[in-house]
Amino acid sequence: MKSGLLILLGAAFCLLTGCIREDRSDCSCDVFLDFLYTGDGQTDIFPDKIDKVNMYVYSAADRSLAGEYELDKAALTEHQGIHLYLRPGNYRIVCWGNAADRTHIHKVYDEAKVAEPVWFKSDEFFTGNDELYFSELEISVPETLRDVEETCNFECSHIDMYVQLKGFKGAIGPDGQKADIAVAHTGLPAYTDFFNVPAQNEKCEVIPEIHDDPDNEDSYILRYHVLRFSEQEETAIDIRDLEGNSILDDGPISVTDFICNYGVEIDDVQEASVAIKLTLGPVGVEVADWNIVDVKPGFD
Repeated sequence: MKSGLLILLGAAFCLLTGCIREDRSDCSCDVFLDFLYTGDGQTDIFPDKIDKVNMYVYSAADRSLAGEYELDKAALTEHQGIHLYLRPGNYRIVCWGNAADRTHIHKVYDEAKVAEPVWFKSDEFFTGNDELYFSELEISVPETLRDVEETCNFECSHIDMYVQLKGFKGAIGPDGQKADIAVAHTGLPAYTDFFNVPAQNEKCEVIPEIHDDPDNEDSYILRYHVLRFSEQEETAIDIRDLEGNSILDDGPISVTDFICNYGVEIDDVQEASVAIKLTLGPVGVEVADWNIVDVKPGFD
């Protein structure tokens, strides 16, 4: 009698959970996802490059948001991945790495975009993006509720920009003070979508912060990050006075020409970077490649 009661209780529990029925849509399955980023090599460098992950899980059936998760550095250090519970069905998972103060994520599927917050408000100027990384993954959770194990492979979604203004300090603006100039990087994608495709028809200009060059008293350094652009896209660097007028006699400096002339590769490179030295001389501004190994950390 006692064993019969236990069987009845067990059967009742299973009916309540709904997981022994033919329809298992109310049941959840264990989904284990690992995070991986190898950059331009074969070794995983995820811990060195990504400190935070924002994950969005969409149902493939109706594109609704089935789950949203944020993993900080502590969580990623404890486990470089995530354990999800999902009902049977098909899903598309999108991850963004390092989204911080300079990133706003608009997560409605058909309108999903990632951009600087100012793009959504249009009340300030762009100053540069976070060091963004992207991953997408499609998974199927089976009716059998068999565990799902997959890997989210990340890719770089930004380009590192380095600009040195040599000979500008003191030559323009009060001696010993910040130059009365602004540097604008024009023709950049204003946003990227949830397939990591940068905007083609909507461009912006980034005006990054100007820092003192720790190694050259007469120079400034700019270090900033932008969304991916191709080697063929027309982008340029302009130096302007505080009223917005270009101070370059020959007009903005073409980053596209610089990339071509110095053989800079960004299209097939994950950790892509462009480093330009602009030297103010007696006949104008000279453009040269810059060895960024000499850049000192401590500013973003």
